[in-house]
Amino acid sequence: MESTLTTKGQITLPKALRAALHLKSGDKIIFEVLENGEYILKPKTQDVRVLKGCISYKGKPKSIEDMQSAISKAVTAK
Repeated sequence: MESTLTTKGQITLPKALRAALHLKSGDKIIFEVLENGEYILKPKTQDVRVLKGCISYKGKPKSIEDMQSAISKAVTAK
């Protein structure tokens, strides 16, 4: 795959690459330099804490014991 650098220093990532990396408009990309001078580009993942509050739960709060019990039941049910 290849892309052309614009006069503004921008490139358009080919559609196949965007799809393979699950990138969408506005996503951040990290460029890493390897010891041999090659570059790796990968999507910048967000910290899971940014998701806090995006899913609401209106039931009674669950204790750690409740969660561990539910996990144990799910594992033994398989």
